[in-house]
Amino acid sequence: MSRHDTLHTGLRVAGLGAAATTGALIGFGVRRGAPVAVLSAAGDRLRGLPAFVAPDRSLGPSALLGLAHHLALVVGWALLFALVAVPMRGPRRGAARAVLAALVATVAVTADALLPSWLCLSAGVASAPQRALLALALAAALLAGMPLAQRNE
Repeated sequence: MSRHDTLHTGLRVAGLGAAATTGALIGFGVRRGAPVAVLSAAGDRLRGLPAFVAPDRSLGPSALLGLAHHLALVVGWALLFALVAVPMRGPRRGAARAVLAALVATVAVTADALLPSWLCLSAGVASAPQRALLALALAAALLAGMPLAQRNE
């Protein structure tokens, strides 16, 4: 499979990953009474402001920045996943891809403690249980996205 095909597959997988994780982040905001609260807090943190001090209850500049940042990182993680997962062959490639998806998702959401906020999903504003759900959503989307992305090729 060529690099172009791998990139194409990665972008398709990224679409599902972005939808799943953005939906989870909006769900976390709904529990706070403002659907874009987590995205807004992430945008505030990226702009150097404290997170959740004055959460924007609308899709304002902070929420748009948080969303754009989140989508860019999900695309990056999905492309990394596809780069390793696409060439996998053999009878156990499904299991290997599942382990890889879990590993990529775990690293993506636990990097908050090691990396600066601009390299962390949702800029590191999600709580530990929210990060666990975010990792689960990302891993499931990466894993489910591979056969869907490769079916059309």
